[in-house]
Amino acid sequence: MEVAFVLVEPKRAENVGAAARAMKTMGFGDLRLVGEALHLEQAARVLAHGSGDVLAAARHYPDLDSAVADCQLVVGASAKRRHHRRVHLSPEELGASLRAQRDSVGRVALVFGREDIGLNNREIARCDVLSQIPLASPQPSLNLAQAVMLFAYALCDLRLLRPTAAADPGQLARLQSRVRALLHRSGIGADDKAYGWAMERLVLSSDEDVAFLHFICGKVDTSSNDRQ
Repeated sequence: MEVAFVLVEPKRAENVGAAARAMKTMGFGDLRLVGEALHLEQAARVLAHGSGDVLAAARHYPDLDSAVADCQLVVGASAKRRHHRRVHLSPEELGASLRAQRDSVGRVALVFGREDIGLNNREIARCDVLSQIPLASPQPSLNLAQAVMLFAYALCDLRLLRPTAAADPGQLARLQSRVRALLHRSGIGADDKAYGWAMERLVLSSDEDVAFLHFICGKVDTSSNDRQ
């Protein structure tokens, strides 16, 4: 499984360099920036300390949508609870969930917000699931590179996770589309709490759950067609 680390509008090139170093330490190399190309600045290279290859391969994008377009699952690292989202996984819980999705998810985007204000509401809405580092005290808070390091440590074994022969990285994305359509036909809109809860839980499904839910959706579709 591949993991892309996405930094949304980081404020300082030094933080980008330190984040690249944290990634390299745990064996990751896919660094993406939304906003300015701070990874090209000398200050980033100074803080990278032997991780120049990560910075050299880094890419920058104009917005979050384009940065995560090739990812089947988007995880937002949020320092605070979002009350409209019921699921907030710890890094360890996130790792366990992803290990159970080795065949239905090929690439994961792990999204970090701005150092001062984090991710905005639109960016949070783009994330399939949220993850939060449990802290004994909110102050002092973690800096960007520290947060990247903790997640990279928790997820480092995913680099070695190889899909089985039956793998289909698009399974989860297709299931999301099928469930959205089913909810819509049932009169449950995107603004309904039940819709949000269903989609939050759906992205935590294991490979076996994804296959089973595809089967159920197929039965529901067949039954609906028969009644028409």
